[in-house]
Amino acid sequence: MFRVFGFATFLMFFTVFAETAQAERCRAFVNGDEVVVEADNFATFKEDVGTREKLLAWPSRTWNKAWGQPAPCDSGVLFDYLATTIPTEEIDGYCLAPAETGFILVPGERNFRGQCKKTVCERVNTTVAETTELTKRMTSTALEKAKQPDNLSAVAHKSGALILSGTASTVAANLSTAGATMLTALSTPAALAAVGVSVVAVGGTVYMCNR
Repeated sequence: MFRVFGFATFLMFFTVFAETAQAERCRAFVNGDEVVVEADNFATFKEDVGTREKLLAWPSRTWNKAWGQPAPCDSGVLFDYLATTIPTEEIDGYCLAPAETGFILVPGERNFRGQCKKTVCERVNTTVAETTELTKRMTSTALEKAKQPDNLSAVAHKSGALILSGTASTVAANLSTAGATMLTALSTPAALAAVGVSVVAVGGTVYMCNR
């Protein structure tokens, strides 16, 4: 009888412990990478933003199967976590835009949950050759900061993404040799009417985002 009771108590304790441990972790995919948020209290992230030393590495790690089924991160918690680890200049003025899997971190105004208020992103079906050429061109522009015009911004983000932002016409002019698919996307009415556009190349995938 005692053994049965002892095992039942142990099982109940283990279940509660496992549920508590899992509740302290959540998982999301940002810019194609897995991000696991682990903390005793997610709410403390807001207090830490601006005071905690920011890390230089993109916050990526693998979910341990022993933790059970991962809980998806609330976008507000996720953004607060990213804000404690990404350099200030690469998080201020950015927001989380829903993508095919998870989010992509792009320039734009965000709401209280960290998601983009106006910026909308769509994947551009570029060929492998076009993606390669886009990446080369964007990398070159990001390295030549002194030569960038005032209405164009190119960033080699810590997450591994390349982000080129400006008006549709300015971005198109910069990517004029990068293939017809991207230029066609930049010439749509939605892109031309947008306040600004961003082309994001990450992990072999290209997105165009309108603000």
